[in-house]
Amino acid sequence: MELSNSVNYLSSTYGDAFADVYDDWYQQVTDVKGTVSLISRLSQGLDVLELGVGTGRLALPIASKGIPTTGVDSSPEMLRRLRARDSSGIVKLHLANMSNWLPPGPFKIIFCAYNTFFNLVDPAEQEQCLQLVSNRLAPDGLFIVEAFVPSNYSLLPTRGVEFRYLKDATVLNITIREKVSGIVRGQSVELSESGAVLRPWRILIKTPDELDQIAARQSLKLVERWQDWQQSAFTSTSDHHVSVYASANS
Repeated sequence: MELSNSVNYLSSTYGDAFADVYDDWYQQVTDVKGTVSLISRLSQGLDVLELGVGTGRLALPIASKGIPTTGVDSSPEMLRRLRARDSSGIVKLHLANMSNWLPPGPFKIIFCAYNTFFNLVDPAEQEQCLQLVSNRLAPDGLFIVEAFVPSNYSLLPTRGVEFRYLKDATVLNITIREKVSGIVRGQSVELSESGAVLRPWRILIKTPDELDQIAARQSLKLVERWQDWQQSAFTSTSDHHVSVYASANS
């Protein structure tokens, strides 16, 4: 089975492939209430930008608090679903690759939740994204990224298959890890009575230290790191992190 080769895999591929199931499959895997609460508090009511806004599970409740909220996503299908939910247009939306363009701002908070930053699978794109973030932050602004912490990543198997059982379907998640590039390529295969649906994905994983290094090259400094959105202490055994960066020039 082909696992989304580089020729036909675009920045919009993941979002377009998962848009119809994203809310059902991923609503419970992240702390939506905690994320919205912390982002809203840190924003102090000022402008917020979400990178990879998706279907709006975070942006909509933030905007509903009266906070000016903007979202960027490279997937037309994700944004179509968000617009259908946001009938009042309280979230300002932009169709764009977050490594190529971001709205001018300035923003008090720019955030990228639930491993979304890893969807940039070219190291140069990750650098370019943080360069844009650095340029779009207000002088006292914060960039917040949420991601998992890879454990003994170099020792992980290069291939794997996991099963997930849903109400009306079985999902096989097939992965290949490229040792040289560090990219993990995957295919989510949904099997049901109506047939098979293929949903390709890929990520370029970074450790917290590697993220700090990328940020530092783009004039961003780490000011806080927590284990979760509840601001629990980050430790050497944490498998998840919420990292907060500010301008190194502030």
